[in-house]
Amino acid sequence: MPASASAPDFVEFHRRDELGVLVVRWTQPVSPLALQQSYTAALAAARPTRTRFWLVDLRHRGPASEDDTQWVLSEFVPQAFKQLKGRVYWAFLVPAAQLSPEEQQAGSPMVMHDMAHVRLFGTEEGALHWLAGRQHHDSA
Repeated sequence: MPASASAPDFVEFHRRDELGVLVVRWTQPVSPLALQQSYTAALAAARPTRTRFWLVDLRHRGPASEDDTQWVLSEFVPQAFKQLKGRVYWAFLVPAAQLSPEEQQAGSPMVMHDMAHVRLFGTEEGALHWLAGRQHHDSA
């Protein structure tokens, strides 16, 4: 699904229905307000199909402040959990240099609790593999 009329022009959403994944990609650096607008629009895109598995490409978004990260984890994750009716699984793609070679593929755990499992990845392949495994585990 390309960015809709309600999606900001600095972020793109694509539903990969064959994978059961929503892909969120920023096309440029964004301000804290634009970051919040982006996540809100992504949740609106995920809601009709209750897509709880997201590949979130942060590589072009620019650096996030501690406040941005805190907002996502403490305010946005509970909204997503409630609106998507279950634990969310998000694989964040970051520049590979931020992770060890092992973490680039296998992921680096960021959050793991009842509402969300979030890992950082340096490769899309590793991120999608992890999301597929989480889908299998979640449906078992």
